[in-house]
Amino acid sequence: MIDAMPEIRKRAGWKMIVLAIIGILLCGVAIVTIFVEREGSYTLRSLGGGGDPKALILYHPSRDAHFTDDLALAIADGLQSAGYSVDLATLTSVTPGQPTGYSLLVVVSNTYYWTPDLPTLQYLKRARLGGIPTLGVIAGAGATTRSQQILKRSLSGSGAAVIGMRAYWIARPNDMQRSTEPNRQVAEQLARQLGIAAGTGNLAPLLPIGSP
Repeated sequence: MIDAMPEIRKRAGWKMIVLAIIGILLCGVAIVTIFVEREGSYTLRSLGGGGDPKALILYHPSRDAHFTDDLALAIADGLQSAGYSVDLATLTSVTPGQPTGYSLLVVVSNTYYWTPDLPTLQYLKRARLGGIPTLGVIAGAGATTRSQQILKRSLSGSGAAVIGMRAYWIARPNDMQRSTEPNRQVAEQLARQLGIAAGTGNLAPLLPIGSP
């Protein structure tokens, strides 16, 4: 029994080290989650455009890669090219839940832990979108299928008329035929094309969830 004590202490020591590492990792994940999913201030910007129809793009700013920000602006540029006037608003607890005066909505969400970001989900939970044609856009590293499914359900639950779902990625190629080009640049160009298609009524039928 006496001879076994050093081995028991050694195992106990390793167990404490493993538990400490797990604790540190969990704390790190919690800190990152709080940072990236923390609600920002509400802003509403009129980006202009020459047409009578108005579109509203709603998004939660990406605090790390600023990917949703750039996608939202690319879609806005496409909509303006298609003749829309475009407003851009952040998703917060004070973002109006019943937007009026818009013929098209676009909701752009980050993906964190295979789920749309919290500000987007919290907004859609209280929103009453009243059948406004709405395009859902998911931004992520590459694994966005579950996030797209959740966003689509949340949009439908808010009363939006979902006309399309798209995903754009940072790590996964957005277009296999353009794999030699900068992937983020390809994503932004595709997002602009999406804005043009949505604005001209030439949006392709809903792609299967998981498609770009």
